[in-house]
Amino acid sequence: MVKIYLVAQLLAIGALGAKCPPPGPLLPPPAMPSQFDPAGLQNTINRLVSNSRKSWNASTNSFSFALSSTNNTFFEYHHAAKVRDPTGTKNITGDSAYRIMSITKLIHTLTLLLTKPYSLDTEISNYLPELEGVKKYEGVTLRMLVSHSGGVPRDANAVDLFLMDGENLQKAGFPTPDPKDVPKCDYIGLGPCSRETFFENLQRDKLALMPGQSTGYSNQAFVLLGMVLKNMTGKSFPELLREKITQPLGMSVTGLNPPERSRGVIPIAPGNVFWGYDIGNYNLTAGLYSTPNELLTLARGIMNHKLLSPAATRQWMRPGGFAGSYTTAVGAAWEIYRVSYKDRPIDIYTKNGGMPGWSAYLVFVPEYNIAGAINSCGDEPDGPANDMLDLLASSVIPTVDSLARKQARVYVGRYTGPSKSSLELAIDDGPGLRIKTWTNNGKSILDVLAAENGVKVKDIDVRLYPVGEGNRWRMAVEKVNIRPDKISVPSEACHNWVWVDAKRYASYPVDEFTFEVQGGRVVGVKNSGLRASLTKE
Repeated sequence: MVKIYLVAQLLAIGALGAKCPPPGPLLPPPAMPSQFDPAGLQNTINRLVSNSRKSWNASTNSFSFALSSTNNTFFEYHHAAKVRDPTGTKNITGDSAYRIMSITKLIHTLTLLLTKPYSLDTEISNYLPELEGVKKYEGVTLRMLVSHSGGVPRDANAVDLFLMDGENLQKAGFPTPDPKDVPKCDYIGLGPCSRETFFENLQRDKLALMPGQSTGYSNQAFVLLGMVLKNMTGKSFPELLREKITQPLGMSVTGLNPPERSRGVIPIAPGNVFWGYDIGNYNLTAGLYSTPNELLTLARGIMNHKLLSPAATRQWMRPGGFAGSYTTAVGAAWEIYRVSYKDRPIDIYTKNGGMPGWSAYLVFVPEYNIAGAINSCGDEPDGPANDMLDLLASSVIPTVDSLARKQARVYVGRYTGPSKSSLELAIDDGPGLRIKTWTNNGKSILDVLAAENGVKVKDIDVRLYPVGEGNRWRMAVEKVNIRPDKISVPSEACHNWVWVDAKRYASYPVDEFTFEVQGGRVVGVKNSGLRASLTKE
């Protein structure tokens, strides 16, 4: 048999249950919300609220949970705590206002990305004269600020333990500090530090980590980002926010100015004192207010590329570094969680925010083109916020995945052409579309793929995955059940990304399939490498 090196190098050895799909969506995102049934999710949340005393009290914690496709909101749930500040909103809706705290960082980063010309690899000292010539800040770039990899000390005065609970800590063995060491600004009730004092403190402190070495969450990094943008453009963060994001998207509430209390979701004491409280320099890292509806307006603006180009959006929504585990990564302000579903990884892009009285998440699942806004308020706000995020992973993703599989059945079936050429596609519990049979000129292409890998046809798994443009799909080949779920040596890893578009036959790719769709119906498929054009039966 003549060996044709079609996809020898496309072998994708799976690190997750021998399933090693290429990066990106495994099926076309489902059409939402027309086929999403909210009843199951509503019932699950109702049960959580009824049993909430196990982890948080539904009587003192309000929350909103809303989901959107690229087109519109397809699910929302609002719970109003019985005990909350009476000056706040009487009825919680998608237009009710919450503090969103560190989601500010994500929006601030987007503001930077929309500010041109700029380079993420520009050293911040180029725009901050106070750091010019300061050796420890040499090489710290804008990219490092927004990805928490610059080593900038986390909070400085904002959460100083002596100011928070010094008396009890001294009883527990902490020393009595010299009065000159006690912070005089950038703490609740003390007012903001002047720019001069802020940089004096910054230069006094050592870096928390070495720049570029690893990730370490930093609020002060985004204070610096705001100062850089001001020196770069001559405009403040609120001005740039209005110009670049809120005005173009029609977001009238989102900003640093607190909405009227009658619109706000406000907790009971002590958290209620923070509604309208100006956090000074830290407004640049955690000062924004917004509503669930406006957060989803922003999400749709991102998903539909109304702000950044498609390529720039995809580049932004990528990991920038690991965060100490297999399942957590950090991007340009993103906190990324990789969960396992049906023996394959799904990435959940989030930005969390929290302060006494409030917690929030803005969430994206790029594989399905969905986003979520989670806002909570009360004496235990992290409880409902984290529960809703977990529900998105445990309930929403399976539901949406099922819809994607159902809608992808339009591709399933047998395709035939001249010269005894055919292709049969199926959907099973695995990722993508499975190639059951494939012949060209009367010969089995699957036999060729199996022979190239030294196995029989029954020992390979050949699948198609969407590219994300039009109706183009890519093929990946795996040997069946040969790797553990978790690797212990590099040779067990999934290497499929190396072999995308690796082999061509007389100039054209053999691993690329283009479907022909007419009026929502799949009527045919082409493979340019094999010069095959097949019609769906």
